[in-house]
Amino acid sequence: MNSLAKKELIREVVSTQLPDLIGEIERKVDASASRTSSNQNWVQSPQTKPNQYCNTLDEEEINKLTNLLLDTKEGSFELAITILKTHGASINYIVLELIPEIARQFGKQWEDDSLSFADVSMGVNKLERVIHKLDYLFQANQLNRQQNKAIFITGFPGSQHSLGSLIFANFLIFSGWQVHRPNQVNLDSIVHGVSSKMLQAIAISISTNEQLDRLPDLINTLRQKSQNPKIIVLIGGPLYNKAPEAFDHIQAEVKAFSPEESVQKLEQHLSQLEK
Repeated sequence: MNSLAKKELIREVVSTQLPDLIGEIERKVDASASRTSSNQNWVQSPQTKPNQYCNTLDEEEINKLTNLLLDTKEGSFELAITILKTHGASINYIVLELIPEIARQFGKQWEDDSLSFADVSMGVNKLERVIHKLDYLFQANQLNRQQNKAIFITGFPGSQHSLGSLIFANFLIFSGWQVHRPNQVNLDSIVHGVSSKMLQAIAISISTNEQLDRLPDLINTLRQKSQNPKIIVLIGGPLYNKAPEAFDHIQAEVKAFSPEESVQKLEQHLSQLEK
């Protein structure tokens, strides 16, 4: 199918859902799409730095994508992301910049009490679904970066959503880490994952005060079960972002607010251990 026919088909499919957004996305990515062959739209060469992605969207366009998380029409958000990929947007840009920014904006709306719990649940589920669909493509791009560094990332046992962990995992994969996550977010699965692998680090996301109260016991258990006596424990998550002072008593090597900061601090601590 030639380029013109492809664009016409896309317009027809989404004309009732995303008319304004399509035009803005096309204007942003048409220039680079003409330089990208059809077999490079999804799997592209890794960039040298996380901030060197093409086809970045402006604030208004990101706001419109964020609002699609609340669209009652099933699949509208995924369709918008598909349009970006079809027109040549970098998979690295989508995974490491666009989706984290959408998640931040969505979280801010929750903090401002402009969203209901049902809205947040629906939006987070849509984001998680898109990340899962993109993951195998993103990870294929990072194979040449993989080093002998492994981390286990988990929410606290019983946690429901994994969006933050998914986003953080992709930043680590981009930095060359092998990332492991539990099959189920319960204590047995987490302990098994930590004890059965040689890991350099464990990352735990904390969402509630109840989880924080039980966190020291969980950290002690995982340190005891780990094969690495110098295992690095990293703490973050929604509650830490909101009240970092509440974590002053937590014995963890790394505490961080964002995926970017987490990776930077983790790498710094690991390099110190290796000296």
